[in-house]
Amino acid sequence: MLKNKTCLAGLIIISLITLAGLLAPIIAKDPYETNMLKRLSPPSLEHPFGTDQLGRDLFSRIVYGARVSLIVAITISIISLTVGCLIGAISGYIGGVVDDIIGRIIDVFLAIPELIFNIALVGVLCVVLESTSSIWVVIFAIIVTNWVSYARLTRGIVLSLKEREFITSARMMGASDFWILLKHIIPNAIPPIIVLATLNVGNVIMTIASLGFLGLGIQPPTPEWGQILNSGKNYLTTAPWIMVFPGLAIMLAILGFNLLGDGLRDVLEPKSRRVAQ
Repeated sequence: MLKNKTCLAGLIIISLITLAGLLAPIIAKDPYETNMLKRLSPPSLEHPFGTDQLGRDLFSRIVYGARVSLIVAITISIISLTVGCLIGAISGYIGGVVDDIIGRIIDVFLAIPELIFNIALVGVLCVVLESTSSIWVVIFAIIVTNWVSYARLTRGIVLSLKEREFITSARMMGASDFWILLKHIIPNAIPPIIVLATLNVGNVIMTIASLGFLGLGIQPPTPEWGQILNSGKNYLTTAPWIMVFPGLAIMLAILGFNLLGDGLRDVLEPKSRRVAQ
C-alpha cells in the first residue's frame, strides 16, 4: 500500500482528517459558543476560517463536523456492507426463486435515484416519528439504499465462484453450504468488497452532506458539513468563507477515500490492473 502513490495520497488525506477529528477538543474551540459581536468575521489568526452568522468559530465547527461525518459514514458503510454481502451471498449461492426475487428487488432500488429515495424516506420517517431528522434517521435512510451495491457485487462474485472446481471438491468432501460460503467463497470476495467499501464511504459522505444542505440531515446545533454549507448560502456574497471551507472539507474527504479506493484496487487486484493496461 505504501508503495502505491495513489493509495498513499488517499491514506494521508484521510489520516489528517481523522486526526483533526480526534484532536478536536485540543486544537479547536467550543463549536457551540456564539459571539454576536464577531459574527461574519473574515479569516484571521484568532479565527482561521472566520466566523458564521452567529459568531461561532468556523474552524471549530468544521473540525468537530469531521467527527460527525466520518463516524456516521463509516457506521453506515459497515452496516450496509454486512447486510448487502449477506443478502448477495444467499442470493448467488442458493439461486432459483430466491435469486430471482432478490435480483428484482435490487433492480428496483437501482432504478430509483439514490438521493431522491433518501430524501423521500427521511421525509416519511420524520412524519411518522413526528419529529425532525436526526442522526439515526439519516443512518437508517441511507442504509436502506446503500446495501444494494454490496449485494450486487457479492452476488456476482458468488455466481462466478460456486461452480469452480475447488467448490465442487468441497461439496464432494461433504462440506456444508455454510462452511463453503464461510471458508471458500467469502475470503475470495473480500478484496473487491474492500475496494467498493472504501469508494463507497466517499459517496456516503456526499449523501450525508447533501441531506444536511437540504435541511433533512443532522439538525443544528450539531456541527455537520452539509448543514454548515446550508447556513452559509444566504451569505455567499458577504461571507463566502462559510461555504468555501466546509465545501473544501467535503471535497478533501471524498477525494481521500476515492484515491484510497483506487490505490487498493491496484494493490489487491493486480491482475485487473494488468488487463486494463
